[in-house]
Parts: sequence; C-alpha cells; structure tokens
Amino acid sequence: MKKAMAVTLIILCFLLGACSRANNDLQEAGQTPQQSAGLPFLGEQAVQPEYVVDPYQPYTYEMMTRDAARLEDMYDDYIDVSSIGNSVEGRDITLIKMGIGEKKLLLVGSHHAREYISSSYLMNMIDKYMYAFATGAMFDGYDIESLLNKVTVYVVPMLNPDGVNLVINGKDSVSDVEAVSNMVMLQETYAEWKANINGVDLNRQYPCYWEIKASSTFVPSSEMYKGEDSATEPEVVAMMRLCQNNDFLLAASFHAKGEIIYWADSGTAGLIDDAQMIAQDLSLSTGYDIMPPSEDPAVYGAGFENWFRLAFEKPGFCIELTPSDGTSLPHDDAEFDSLVWEKANDIGVILMQDALLIE
Repeated sequence: MKKAMAVTLIILCFLLGACSRANNDLQEAGQTPQQSAGLPFLGEQAVQPEYVVDPYQPYTYEMMTRDAARLEDMYDDYIDVSSIGNSVEGRDITLIKMGIGEKKLLLVGSHHAREYISSSYLMNMIDKYMYAFATGAMFDGYDIESLLNKVTVYVVPMLNPDGVNLVINGKDSVSDVEAVSNMVMLQETYAEWKANINGVDLNRQYPCYWEIKASSTFVPSSEMYKGEDSATEPEVVAMMRLCQNNDFLLAASFHAKGEIIYWADSGTAGLIDDAQMIAQDLSLSTGYDIMPPSEDPAVYGAGFENWFRLAFEKPGFCIELTPSDGTSLPHDDAEFDSLVWEKANDIGVILMQDALLIE
C-alpha cells in the first residue's frame, strides 16, 4: 500500500511539473492557457460566448437594453454601449459600437414604431457576428475578426423606443395617455402606430426638403405628420448630432416592409461614388430589388438617408427588410428567420467590407 501511494505521489508531482512548464512556455510565447486551448481571449479573461438575443418574440426596449448590456459584458473589448440622447419620454437612445477599426459606418433601426423587427434584426446581427468572432469561426464565408479590426459599426437599434413601447405594450403603457388618445389615428389600432410618442413621423423630420415634403395630416397623428418644423423631435436631433460628430463612410436605415433598397435621389444624383455598387452588392446577396433614384423631393424629402446623402455626400440607404403582406401590423415575430434573417444576414458584413473600399 505504501509503495502504491508513493508511486501515485511521484506521478502527481510529474504532472504538476509538466503543467507548470507548459504554462511557462505559453507565457514566453505570448499566449495564455485559454488561447492555447482555442478559446478567444479579449482583455483579461477568456470569453465564454453564447447567444443572447431572442428575435422570435415582440422585441421590447427593455429586452434590447438588457441584451446590449450582456453583449458588452461578454465582449467588452469589441462592444461599447452608450446613449446618443433621450426620447420624448426620457428613454436612453442606445448606441452600440461593434469593432475597433478606424473606419466607421452607421446602422439605424426603428425610425417607425411598428417596424421594430428592424431592431431585433440589428441586435441579432450583433449577436451572431460577435459569436462567430469569439469562436474563431467565419460567418457565411466572411472573416468577422478581420473586418472588426478595421471597421467600427455604430448601431442605433431602436431610435423610437417610446413608439415601440406603445406598439407592443399598448396605450396604457405611455406616460401621457390622454395626449396620445387625442392624436389622430390613421390606422385602426395602436399596434400599427408609426410615429414617435409626440405623433411625429421621425422619417419625415430631417432638414432635407422638409418645407416641400408632402403630408396628408397637419396635426400629431399615428403616422405621416412631419411636425411644425424640421428637427423638432429629440430622437432626430440625437441622430443628426451623432452623424455630425462622426465621419461615417456610409449609413443605412432599416425598415419594413417591401424587400427593396433605396440608394439615390435627385437631390444628390451624380455626387456620391460607390452607392450604386454597394446597392448592387446588397441586392445580389439578399435578392431585394434596387429601386430607381427617387425623383420628387415632395415624396422622398425629410427622410434620414436622403438627409445623410445631402449633408455628407456619402452613401445612404433605406432598406425595407421584410415581405409586404398588405397590412400595417407588425409581422409574426416567430417567423423572424424566414421573414428577414435568411435573406438579410449578410447585410452587415457586406456594408463593412464595402466601407473599406470607400476613400
């Protein structure tokens, strides 16, 4: 028995010495034991990646902020979460920066409340791209690590959090029920609400031909009202300030429904290089139709992407993610994959890749 115990102790000492020597060798090579084992290493700790976002249910503001915080905790060297301002009801308008590269691009979701599937889409994009990066995997043939070391993607997943809250949780969830009740309803239900909580359509608010923008309503309404002047709404002011303070190479605003790509208008025709090439790349990947350049400022005026193109002479896109279904109601979120992800999963990496080609 004593002999057996002695042999066991000798073996344990040998193994411990081998582990110590291996760790010393790794340190001399500039590696950690976690890296040697194939785990990604960000900052001081090995990342244990997992999927965070559940896009198969109505995606609320609270879910978005919770998921953003979790992603930042998990990938703290490559994800930064902050706020670009506050909504009418005081909610932070979340900004997520993904990547550490010098070149910047901007992606925006939920200008329109009932189109919150664009928020779950953008959050799912961050989740899936970062998981691929953290596990050392390619994403659909794209090298995410290489892209995120060259590009920083600024994502505003939910520009209109008050409106999204109204759509998902109903009128009784808003701060001023009486004010919302007195606004003009151009659809039948609050689930079809499009505007912000002031009854102003945020994508008809930007100072780009705002004065001649056509409107079917001249009072706060569930949709279509462009406001008393351009850039009166805090959400629009915050978005404009973000763009003015950063040299974005391109911007894309995500909407529903249509499966189409808007990329040019008469106000900036011939001024912006690369826009058509990028639109073609997106169309080839998604199967979405490319729309001809918009001709009438009374129709396209005051939109985010139109303002971005006019203000900065850089590519700006409006991407309608999902199929038309003849209604104004949100889609069935349980069908997220077939509605949007299966076709649009590569949009982010394509925009990152194309941004690297822009001078």
